[in-house]
Amino acid sequence: MALPLEILADLQLAVDGEDIDIRGTGDQVVVDLSSLRAGRRLLASGPFTSGQQARATGRIHEALRISGITVEVRLRGDPVARLGAGAQPGAMGRFLNLDGIELQPARPLRAALRRRPVLTALVVGGLLAGLGWWLFRRGES
Repeated sequence: MALPLEILADLQLAVDGEDIDIRGTGDQVVVDLSSLRAGRRLLASGPFTSGQQARATGRIHEALRISGITVEVRLRGDPVARLGAGAQPGAMGRFLNLDGIELQPARPLRAALRRRPVLTALVVGGLLAGLGWWLFRRGES
């Protein structure tokens, strides 16, 4: 059963010069990152090492779920992840073993494709080549 908890906040953070806006509207907290670098720096400034991040994220998700709070992480206004009570994890979250975290990378990926089409094509081509190589090697076994 969810605890009666309400969060009202309007914060602006700067982590190593990267802006992060945090708004709380009752049972939802929205963390809007100005860049992926801002998100990485925010995670790196936490009290846990990289080996503990996955476990700590799972504990945070569970505490939010029990409290009835949803945290939505956005990248320049586009939702990329949700955890807590309102999260509806999909195949990508299960594939990456992110206990109950919902990932929504489609809009930011499309924006990256528009900003850097050549780099995106190279990365996608490399991923497809790696997947093809892995499937080929798997078929040989």
